[in-house]
Amino acid sequence: MHAQNQSVEHAHGGQRIALNIVGAAEKGDISRGDWLLTEAPPEAVERVIVELHSHIPLTQWQPLHIHHAASHITGRVSLLENNLAELVLDTPLWLADNDRLVLRDISAKITLAGARVVTLNSPRRGKRKPEYLAWIAALALAKTDAQALAVHLSRDAVKLRDFAWARQLSTQGLEQLIAQPGFILAGDCLLDAPLAARWQRKLLDALALYHEQHKDEPGPGRERLRRIALPMEDEALVLTLIEQMRESGVIASHHGWLHLPEHKAGFTDEQQAIWQKVAPLFGDEPWWVRDLATQTGTDENMMRGVLRLAAQQGMITAIVKDRYYRNDRIVAFASMIRELDLEKGSTCAADFRDKLNVGRKLAIQILEYFNRIGFTRRRGNDHLLRDALLFPDNKN
Repeated sequence: MHAQNQSVEHAHGGQRIALNIVGAAEKGDISRGDWLLTEAPPEAVERVIVELHSHIPLTQWQPLHIHHAASHITGRVSLLENNLAELVLDTPLWLADNDRLVLRDISAKITLAGARVVTLNSPRRGKRKPEYLAWIAALALAKTDAQALAVHLSRDAVKLRDFAWARQLSTQGLEQLIAQPGFILAGDCLLDAPLAARWQRKLLDALALYHEQHKDEPGPGRERLRRIALPMEDEALVLTLIEQMRESGVIASHHGWLHLPEHKAGFTDEQQAIWQKVAPLFGDEPWWVRDLATQTGTDENMMRGVLRLAAQQGMITAIVKDRYYRNDRIVAFASMIRELDLEKGSTCAADFRDKLNVGRKLAIQILEYFNRIGFTRRRGNDHLLRDALLFPDNKN
């Protein structure tokens, strides 16, 4: 690298620089406006939100010539609010936050405005909603990387690779920026304490509703709770948050099932007496509520309530409505599915029926139960292992 005709190790803005490029690049592969980067960039953008500094008022959807560094393309402007606008580019550009653009009329004779990039990849819908306009107005006011990060986190989790590119941060600069208490990091995604609190509220509300709607289950597994409460958010980030909630006691777990700490209810004296008669009857085979009620001379609705309480405490499990297995049998079935998954990559009804030595209808009921709770998922005739944290060897 040469700057001002001198060999140098570093160069800076304002200098005229020459680079001697060694490798597969040919002169014909390089054109005016190309970038030289240390890492592969993300996709070039076709839409970008900018802050305008107009010399001449612009009109809605006005065609423009757009100049960025040494690049020159055409596009249109969509006016939003105050001095904020969206530029729709005819040719994608590699842009970063705070990049400056020059906007000229379509004849390329008159300079109309300058523009500063506020955020990349603007949404195709919802740009004029008050909450989005307020958000980009706040982002336009951000002066530092830390302020910009705080504004992004106020809206959603941040993908660090995209943020680092937009703010042109090195690996070291990014690490310094996110090295502060209150951040939750999983893979390439970041969450701060206020947003984590909002996600936590959604998880707790979803768990409470689940308990209300599934009275004969101890609770969902981690994967199922994530899909119910925060299906569109980053999977690793949500599972990390759930694990932190479990470790702190905000959510309790039993054999991999998640539940609110107050969810596990005990028996009344009358219910305890009925359960003491029922418990010894549970062997390796499942029981229907009506058959247990008849066997013990108990009212069917009373029996149903007792079994639901026993299921909430993890002693029995309903594979379908009103049909229960002893819980250690369910754990054994889960182990069989793990074995088949390890051996064949999946489980099918025929293999599971043969391994369990039961009828096809009961084998399908059990497999559909595992699909329903998220331990497995169905793909055609196969059942693939999904949430390996359910039915662990220990109680958590």
